[in-house]
Order: sequence, then C-alpha cells, then structure tokens
Amino acid sequence: MTKNLPGSLKRTAALAAAVTAAGAFTSFGTAQADEPTGDVTPSIIGGTPADQTYSFMTSLEYERNGNPDSHRCGGALISPEWVVTAAHCVTSPDPNGGAYVVMDPALLHVRVGSNDRTTGGTIAKLQDIVVHPEYHSYEDRELGKDIALLHLDGPIADAPAKMADELTEPGTAVREIGWGYVSNADAGDPTKLPTQLQQLDTSIIPSDTPKCVAGPDGDTSWGIHDGDVCADNPEGVRGPCGGDSGSPLLVREGNRWRVVGVDSRGVGHVCGESPDVYTSVGHFRGWIDRVIA
Repeated sequence: MTKNLPGSLKRTAALAAAVTAAGAFTSFGTAQADEPTGDVTPSIIGGTPADQTYSFMTSLEYERNGNPDSHRCGGALISPEWVVTAAHCVTSPDPNGGAYVVMDPALLHVRVGSNDRTTGGTIAKLQDIVVHPEYHSYEDRELGKDIALLHLDGPIADAPAKMADELTEPGTAVREIGWGYVSNADAGDPTKLPTQLQQLDTSIIPSDTPKCVAGPDGDTSWGIHDGDVCADNPEGVRGPCGGDSGSPLLVREGNRWRVVGVDSRGVGHVCGESPDVYTSVGHFRGWIDRVIA
C-alpha cells in the first residue's frame, strides 16, 4: 500500500519499483517493501500473526541484494494459473510519457500458500503480467484501476480463493492480511519485514467518508476513486503499510474466504493514520474473467 514519503513518494508507488537499465529496482511509492525510509509506520499496524493458513495467499518476490526471494508485494491465487495483485506492484511510470512500463516477468516469482514468506508453500515462475488497460502510473497521485493479473508458468495445486462479483457494501466485516513492516523504525529496510503473515479485522466504510477522500492534511492525491473500496483504520492507528500492497482484502463466508479487493494505497501520509484504499475485485470481475478465461 502507499503512504506519502518525503519528496511526495507514496506507499503505493513504493511497491511499484521500477527496473533500471542496470536491472536494479528503484521505488516510486508506497506499497513496495524496499521503499526509502520516511514517516511510514508499521506493517499491518496493530495486527496479529495469522491464525490460519490461507492457501491462496501469495508473496510476489524477486532477487535483491543477493536474496533471491526478497518480498515485494502480496497477491491472491484466483485460479490454478493466475494471481491478482496491484498494478503498481509490477509497473513503473514510463519515462517516455506512456501510461506505464511493465516489469519483466522473468525477474519475478511467487510463493503461494505459506504463512512464512521465506519457506514452504509452492514456488512458481511468471509467464506473463496483464495490467488493467485503464491503469496509469503516477509518482505523485493515484487515479484508481490499480489491478493486475500474474499468469503463472503452469497450474499449481494450492486451493485458489473465490472472488467477489460486485462492489463490497459499507458495513461489511473484512480481514486484511500481509507481510508489511511491523514498526516505524524498520520501514524502508526489507531485511526487517516480518516473515510471518499478519492479519487485522476491520470493516468497509462509505466511499464518501471524508477520511477516505483526503488525508489529515487535506491532500486528495491518494483518495478513493470509482472501483475502489475503503477499509477503516481501527482506533485511527491500525492498518497496512509498505509490503502489504497487492495483498487481498477478505470476507468470510462460512469456513472459506472470498477476495473482495487488493491493497492499493493509504490515503494519508503515515501508515495507520488513515483508511486504506483497495481496488475492488468485484468491480473489475468482468475484466478478470475475460483475461483468465
């Protein structure tokens, strides 16, 4: 997810690090795990270790500083061959003025179905990355449609999550999960990301709620747009942070979970100080179904 950082960097933009000519990643915003240190606070702030295994939970990983499995973003397995995540996790602004540059799938892989992002689960390489055609990458603002699909190089056996087929209503109880930073002091140092998956229960609040539209300073750059849902920040201090971008927002249905959104950004400048905006999977379900058919 994205949080504002010095120089107008956002937690969402941070997750969407770009590949430089030398093949190194640089951060542009909020959601990435390797964003620069700033006034960003903990991972799922106020969260707790996951109380169960989420078979569909995905860590999007790449080689960084000698670590071949450095965590970049979260995601959710939605079919044996497809993962849904945030577009900013796999793109960077186009220096030539286009909408965005898509990262090379060969530089990325996923670990699916383990609460420990460093071991267990299923490892799969990527065959392709499909970004929503109306997504546009900016360093200083977000206009929504922050969603992308990762095509794995073959089917895997982990159980995928069901998907919402409509925009989630305000008042709905939801669960946030992810591997974002767990303390302010550690933010910006990917070696300090938690290895164990965290979770936090909250609820959807109306999109016209003032704190979903603008941060505490009145900045609307990272506020909600059509096709997004707004997840409340309990007690005004709890919520996702860097490293949680792309992670699924869940609704419980009996003994199963349904994915209703992917983490895009925080509205304010500090993790937990404002709600998080999730791209609605239900709103974009038609596009998803067409791509993965």
